[in-house]
Amino acid sequence: VCALLSGGGYAEKVAVPEGQVLPIPSGVSLKDAASLPEVACTVWSTIFMMSKLSAGETFLVHGGSSGIGTFAIQIAKYKGARVFVTAGSEEKLAFCKDLGADVCINYKTEDFVARVTEETGGKGVDVILDNIGGPYFQKNLNSLNIDGRLFLLGFQGGPVAEVNLAFILAKRLTVQGNLGHLGLKVLSI
Repeated sequence: VCALLSGGGYAEKVAVPEGQVLPIPSGVSLKDAASLPEVACTVWSTIFMMSKLSAGETFLVHGGSSGIGTFAIQIAKYKGARVFVTAGSEEKLAFCKDLGADVCINYKTEDFVARVTEETGGKGVDVILDNIGGPYFQKNLNSLNIDGRLFLLGFQGGPVAEVNLAFILAKRLTVQGNLGHLGLKVLSI
């Protein structure tokens, strides 16, 4: 079995309540299974349960080659979304493309807002999963379609942002935040 630890954790062995234990899927190694519940539950809860990504919509995940990003690409493609990713090298972008990403953007050499605008005919994407935070906040709002949903999952770039709140009202945007699988809603605008 593997377990979904409340609050996360790093250990070879843990004691958890029965409700946190999951069977390891056939064909998945014990080592790989250790990361599966955290990633799967985080992606499922943020993208599908809270952001309600559905077939035919467009989805941007920052950090496409990360654990969260790689799982998000695969499950969003499986569910019928058009997937956009950002990553910082051509090797990482090629990896994302192999997983099914439709549009791969090197954030070091390309403006992701301009590329999203171009690729969507000016509409923007429907859902964004962001682990960067502050520096990307306004750029994410600029990249969203009308009724778009931005989900904040981390603050690798910092937690503070200067933002034009008019974008949220004018486009009827939803901004949410969550600490992974815990379901702790920390921000909802």
